Amino acid sequence: MRIFSFCFTVFFLSCSAAHAADITEHDLLGHIKILASDDFGGRKPGTEGENKTVNYIATQWKNAGLLPASENDNWYAPVAMIDRIPVSQEIAFILQGKRAKRIKVGKDQIVLRGAAAENQLANMPIVHAGYGSANIEDMRPFVSGKIAFLFASSPSGSTDSPAFRERKANLIAAGASGVIAIIKGESRWKRDARRFRSVSASLADKNSHAIVEGIISADAAEKIFRKGDVDVKNLDEDIEHTEFQPVLVPILANLSVKTQLRNYVSNNVIGKIAGRKPKTGAVLFLGHWDHFGDCEPESLGDRICNGAVDNASGISLLIETAKRLAKISLDRDIYFLATTAEEQGLLGASAFVAHPSFALNRLVAVFNADTVALAPDGKLIAVVGHGETDLDEDLGKVAKAEGREIDTTGTSDKFLKRQDGYIFLKMGIPSFMITSAFADQERLDAYIAGRYHDVSDEADDGLILGGAAADANFHVALGHYFGNIATYPLKGPSD
Repeated sequence: MRIFSFCFTVFFLSCSAAHAADITEHDLLGHIKILASDDFGGRKPGTEGENKTVNYIATQWKNAGLLPASENDNWYAPVAMIDRIPVSQEIAFILQGKRAKRIKVGKDQIVLRGAAAENQLANMPIVHAGYGSANIEDMRPFVSGKIAFLFASSPSGSTDSPAFRERKANLIAAGASGVIAIIKGESRWKRDARRFRSVSASLADKNSHAIVEGIISADAAEKIFRKGDVDVKNLDEDIEHTEFQPVLVPILANLSVKTQLRNYVSNNVIGKIAGRKPKTGAVLFLGHWDHFGDCEPESLGDRICNGAVDNASGISLLIETAKRLAKISLDRDIYFLATTAEEQGLLGASAFVAHPSFALNRLVAVFNADTVALAPDGKLIAVVGHGETDLDEDLGKVAKAEGREIDTTGTSDKFLKRQDGYIFLKMGIPSFMITSAFADQERLDAYIAGRYHDVSDEADDGLILGGAAADANFHVALGHYFGNIATYPLKGPSD
């Protein structure tokens, strides 16, 4: 048994007594085996696997003593979703001039889907929007009522470029009728085209979709631009400059798209440990419960992407952290949030901040748990979000008290915008993903190249839980430190 001692002194932290049994590998493995079992079907939103998953999480939190924290004292916060599958497309690109000419693009080089079951766009001007990184108002005169092409990848060497989903959303907000992403590289094109032709989930928000959206291979896009007398090489060089403005191409597009739609409701799960002094703020722990369900063709024997590491491990950490923190008395409210549809673009977290069940300006800190079961020990920890807020010194105090060392190489920074915590960070709320798994770059790279998003990510002997257990105990320590005003006296960022 460890002693969590976070009484604040002038110099550092002094010892007092709040006892909690260590979280063990065995504790975590029990939950992972259930959540990543075939019986849960890969935890895909909108399936029976979701029903089992969210019920399991809510039951575990209820048994731990948490209170339901969604509206009307409910554990579940509904998230309206829609699935889209491309059905058919008719495409014509017409070069303008004295003699209009049709530009041939192979059907295997472009894939489209629509916002509705049937969509048509006729005689639509085309613009190249570069990376779509400019602000909405600056892009509006160039892209409104047009079809905007943009690179799916981020600028080379850029670490602070908005994620593709943000850049696409900005083009839609600027009035683009169509948004088509240019995919560089033949291997990536084959992979992305295969995924784009399958089910794509999104929030059921009419404002978040262009009339037509799609992807196109870089070779096909360059062919279109060259036919429009655009110097592709010079254009690519211009696009790298921050002052780049979308370029109108003398080509019109006629697009007719049919799409299969399915509307359904998924759920976030929200629980709460009530604090003694809730007016002093709140702390949030979160992680995504979802994965991909059946993710391989029927011809294969094992079709289920079980998601043991990603992210049954993170949910197991949240369950055990909640159990420990619920046994002690803290000043601040402690919330736990299990989000849906993270794999589809942080959708559950986005839905939560759009319709929160408590005032977000109460939050003093947010901690996201994702993909934690990769490191054999937890001595070195990566802090995704380090340097983004003024809490680095406080995190250092907790790390020192827990005998942990923070990785300062910055190698994990590339994951900042790819995890649920970023949704809160964008709102100015201090948010971090703290894990030993992301401090071992070689082991992390091997996982991403192998089991990541694959049927092999199962609860088997390949699981490495030493670092996960250490990370879970570290999250309990974070709850102690930020949950008490003696160790962290500040209120929420807006107070």
